[in-house]
Amino acid sequence: MEQRTCNIIMCCKGHCKLVSEYDTSRDAIAAYMGAECDFPAERYIDPMLERIVLWALYDYIDHADRPSYDLMNLFYQYATKNPPLLERICAMFNAVSVTDGERYLNGFTEELIKQSEIDLSPEKYKDNVYPVDAPG
Repeated sequence: MEQRTCNIIMCCKGHCKLVSEYDTSRDAIAAYMGAECDFPAERYIDPMLERIVLWALYDYIDHADRPSYDLMNLFYQYATKNPPLLERICAMFNAVSVTDGERYLNGFTEELIKQSEIDLSPEKYKDNVYPVDAPG
């Protein structure tokens, strides 16, 4: 699994310290990508974020222990509403298992999780400076 995929999943699980605990997975992913790519988080629109999480989904599925179960969660968990794909993937990522209590699952490793804690903390990006009103 790529580090970015792990970080996006951790954003969906509420581990991103770049946003408040009340922000959505979408906001956390935008904050992380904005900090990582030195691009204003508020400039990430939903179609951009959907493409980003789709690539993370492809990478995750390549490493998942039970990809059919994860895909079932992605496509069949909504009985009364039809949320956008971005929201569905974030909900699926929120539900994936990282460990079984004894070992890592689904392509996660101790190294990925430790790096994710660093990557999702404000200290890593404290020197990133970019104009908020950048044309684009």
